[in-house]
Amino acid sequence: MRWFAVTVLASLVLVITVNGVATLDQARQDARLRAAAATLRPGLAMVFGGFVDERRLQKARLEVIERPRVIVFGSSRVREISGALVHAAPGQFYNLGMSAAVVEDYIGLWSLIEERGIRPDIAVFGVDAWVFNANHEQSLWHALAPEVSRFLGGSTGRSWTRWPPVQRLLSGWDQTKDLLSYTVLQTSLRDLERTVLRRKRRGDDLLKALAGDVVPDPPPDGRRAIRADGSVILRLSDTTPAQVRDAVLQHVRTGPYGLVDFQWNGEAAASLERLWLDMRARGVDLVVYTPPYHPAAWEALRREPRYRAALDSTAVFLARLSKQVGARFFDASDPAVIPCGEAEFYDMQHATAPCLERLWQRLSP
Repeated sequence: MRWFAVTVLASLVLVITVNGVATLDQARQDARLRAAAATLRPGLAMVFGGFVDERRLQKARLEVIERPRVIVFGSSRVREISGALVHAAPGQFYNLGMSAAVVEDYIGLWSLIEERGIRPDIAVFGVDAWVFNANHEQSLWHALAPEVSRFLGGSTGRSWTRWPPVQRLLSGWDQTKDLLSYTVLQTSLRDLERTVLRRKRRGDDLLKALAGDVVPDPPPDGRRAIRADGSVILRLSDTTPAQVRDAVLQHVRTGPYGLVDFQWNGEAAASLERLWLDMRARGVDLVVYTPPYHPAAWEALRREPRYRAALDSTAVFLARLSKQVGARFFDASDPAVIPCGEAEFYDMQHATAPCLERLWQRLSP
């Protein structure tokens, strides 16, 4: 019995040691990333050519930015909305859009905002139908899993936990549990292996980009870039509107992104309701809209009953929930209501800045 107890104790010590060392190393990496993220000031932009770990970048930026008056949540379909486009003064607007964002992403980012104490006056949500599709793969948000768990764990619904000492106690408890977690141990071992073998670690690519690829906004060579306000500068394509239209129709025929095998995700809907109720309880005004589709895509989607049902059920739910929580809702899925023409889309679902500017005028947040 004594040897069993010794073995269990030794195992616990080993797990705590490995997780502790990895946590300390990651904390140092995060501190370097925060320092680098602080160099991305108004008037500057970070150029990029390929994959960007958007969630890690947004986490680092939320650690260093001043409190904005307006924040935008959504997927890549909102990312060209900039402070300049909405005529906001530097520092008054921030775009939290991220590729393939879902409800968990919204929650994780809101949790970080609350932790920093940079709650905005207005939050604008561009909500895609795919966030309610239970059959749509949704995994990128796991980079924000600790923040999501902190919100959905039940504490945010109780007013007494908003007291800073209690929040620090709960945060400390979460960190203590992580030290004993086998799941965290697996991640820790991978992180330590990268460190020992001098392989790329989580955040290395961002550190490199922020150290050497920050240039005046806009970049003089027309490259893609991320502005200090979180918005994206895209490089215009040589593709003609007719070519875009052909690609759009092909996309719909082969299965439009996020709408294939649509099955309503009640858990995501309930989580979004909880998030918005929390935001409204804390005095944040909400403006909600559904992003526009390319005109040809919209027509094709409406002709297909299963896709039309997915879009309609999303709009009906968002309208009902917006009314319930006191948010303003605008269904902009049909580009004609903005209006936006075929020449104002990059592809099936990404509108150009001129279209988004007119959309923002309709929202009037």
